[in-house]
Amino acid sequence: MTFLEKIQNQILILDGGIGSQLFKKLPEYHGCLELLNDIEPGTVKQVHHEYILAGADVIETNTFGGSAIKLNQYGLAERCYELNKKAAEIVKSVITDGQFAAGSVGPSGVLMEPMGEYTYNEVYESFKQQILGLRDGGADVIIIETMSDLQEAKTAINAAKQNTKLPVICNMTFDLNGKTLSGTGLFTALAALNHHGADIVGTNCGLGPEEILKILTANIEELLLLECPVAVWANAGLPQIIEGKTSYSQSPEEFAATNFKIAELGINLIGGCCGTTPDHIRSLKKILMEFNYKKRKFNRTYNYAVSNLKHVSMNSQNFIKIGERLNPTARKAFGAELSEGSSLFLRRESITQQQEGADILDINVGVPGIDEIKAMQKSIMTLSTLVSTPLMIDSDNPQVIEEALKLYAGIPIVNSINGKSSSFEKIIPILKKYGCFILALCLDESGIHVSAEKRISIGNDIIHKLNASGIINSRIIIDPLMLTESAEPGAAGETLKVIKYFKSKNIKTSIGLSNISFGLPERKHLNNVFLKLAVENGLSMAIINTNTVKFINELNEFEKAALEFLEGKDPMASKYIQLCNASAGSTVTAPDADKEKITASPIDEIREMIISGNTDSIEDAVKKHISDFSAEDIMNNALLKGLETVGEYYSSGKYFLPQMIASANAMKKGFNLLKTHLTSKSASSKGTIVICTVEGDVHDIGKNIVAMMFENHGFQVFDLGKDVKNIDILTKAKEVNADIICLSSLLTTTMPKMKDLAELLKTGNFSFKLMIGGAVVTQNYADSIGAFYSKDAVEAVATAKKILKN
Repeated sequence: MTFLEKIQNQILILDGGIGSQLFKKLPEYHGCLELLNDIEPGTVKQVHHEYILAGADVIETNTFGGSAIKLNQYGLAERCYELNKKAAEIVKSVITDGQFAAGSVGPSGVLMEPMGEYTYNEVYESFKQQILGLRDGGADVIIIETMSDLQEAKTAINAAKQNTKLPVICNMTFDLNGKTLSGTGLFTALAALNHHGADIVGTNCGLGPEEILKILTANIEELLLLECPVAVWANAGLPQIIEGKTSYSQSPEEFAATNFKIAELGINLIGGCCGTTPDHIRSLKKILMEFNYKKRKFNRTYNYAVSNLKHVSMNSQNFIKIGERLNPTARKAFGAELSEGSSLFLRRESITQQQEGADILDINVGVPGIDEIKAMQKSIMTLSTLVSTPLMIDSDNPQVIEEALKLYAGIPIVNSINGKSSSFEKIIPILKKYGCFILALCLDESGIHVSAEKRISIGNDIIHKLNASGIINSRIIIDPLMLTESAEPGAAGETLKVIKYFKSKNIKTSIGLSNISFGLPERKHLNNVFLKLAVENGLSMAIINTNTVKFINELNEFEKAALEFLEGKDPMASKYIQLCNASAGSTVTAPDADKEKITASPIDEIREMIISGNTDSIEDAVKKHISDFSAEDIMNNALLKGLETVGEYYSSGKYFLPQMIASANAMKKGFNLLKTHLTSKSASSKGTIVICTVEGDVHDIGKNIVAMMFENHGFQVFDLGKDVKNIDILTKAKEVNADIICLSSLLTTTMPKMKDLAELLKTGNFSFKLMIGGAVVTQNYADSIGAFYSKDAVEAVATAKKILKN
């Protein structure tokens, strides 16, 4: 029985913590865990064997940090394939029939675009080398785990799916609020991973089983809609430091009892993460033997368009509104700005459409003469941090589509393909890779047709070809193509027939609404009436102007006239045009552009650029107004106040990591222009900070963000990097006369280094203040070693300011 067959018939049990068990057996070892697959294979095999004896069905390889990027931190990148292959071979040598070797793939430890500097291709190649080694070593399944960034998780899935035929499990890590580090909610993340190709999705690490149970319970109604198995492996409670050693609060029996409740929610794969031992897995096995598992057959469907922060149901009864205004075809201002490399229009209109209720935003950057790939990449990166609305990527250029899909963290709609052979040959291979929805236009080499019969035939042919390529119906959206009624009389009625037909076949449909009214006055009335008719006939979604479209029930006189025209009762729209002309003299409707505008002050304008993360305009704004205001005024009342607002938004949950990074980058650009104008007094440092990740820990994403926020708030920062010895930290602090030493740790095994430094500071009677943070660090631990604590970058800045006031 294959792995996927077995998991539909019973709950499978995963093993527990591997690294912690290896450190117990090799207490003097402080190097790369993955290297042990070569230099201590017998010890690694012993750990696996103990979990097999405990009752685990799935045994993970010792390769959590085995990607090329991660191994490069130890100078082992070139041995990535070899070490992963050996790890898989070790597991295969100890498992028996009915057990499975799972290739473990952990996060790379770097930030990808648009939040960081690493490109999709770099991270993909790193994971590819690892996964090929696991595959060739005999892994039965790939487990991508402990991911905190949806974009990185999707990249790892691609590396697995495009280079193996193995089943893929993909798990994210969530905080107590059910969010990832980058702000993605649990169900949003799992839906995206499933749609992107993961066969099993779930969560691991970060929390104990009680906390995970609460999050799962809060999302259970939606989780049951996922057409795939769900996996959970929790920590043995939250870490505690007792007598300088890391321990976990949950006994094996407590761990098992709570996981039994998790199993009752319908979870299919359960195991242990940090702090769990063979005893925890033994207790889990024992209690789950009493569980009456209800067999369930999973049928993969695609139900949600997803951004990094939001999911939109594609199968609900609610009509989906797609904002049309990010398209240069009908908006010359947008086209001009794309040619200039500006993004002011993009920023303004995307936010406005989201506020107007758009569920999805269509983005098209097709302007002649520009580098469309770069323009789309820049637009995707901007929109990913600016709005929560999922995207529709609008292009017929295969390269543009693929580069956009590489960058986008969510599950978008791709607009579009059609029935022409050339469309399929170039774009279908790309669409198969990325798990997106596909908008298909009812046209082929014979052109666009008025008749419903011909359009239906073309639509069915497209669906057949997509199905033959492995793309199922739930991913497909048919666009009948909205023809202009004034140019093609009867087109409206024919389009409604197409919509009704595909609705009967349970195929989603969409139209570009505004085409119906082209060339006629007061177009909004025609658009609104046709939208009403189309929805009544089963239309799923439409690309619309969210500022003017209304969903109407009772018709006013204009709408009644529009209906007569669309139904063919008013040839040439004579009655409708006459009514519009008659009302023109008596109806006063001043457009928004003509209304009196209240102009914000330049200081307010710059502050808003910081808040919105507008890196495109901040430099020009500072240059323009530096002669009108003092540098101190701009610094204090625009830049710093804007950043303070961003901090408040982040703390309240309105902003997440991507928005904070964008604002910090805008701040940096503005400050770099401003600093030469500041007086020596105002430009002086608020304090001196030495910051690093502790010895043995090579995770530095959080630390880098904290350092950047300190710099933006006027502190002088000496960033020593990662894996830094305490003696080197102390030496640097003495050299620069530091006010605060900031330490970060993501691993429970390296947390004691913080305590060691705290004791050095006490015994040496140094005046440096110590601040600590990181994923595993808590307020209680900070209190226990006499250090200040901050949970994130915003709190770190606030804490530093308080420290230096004393």
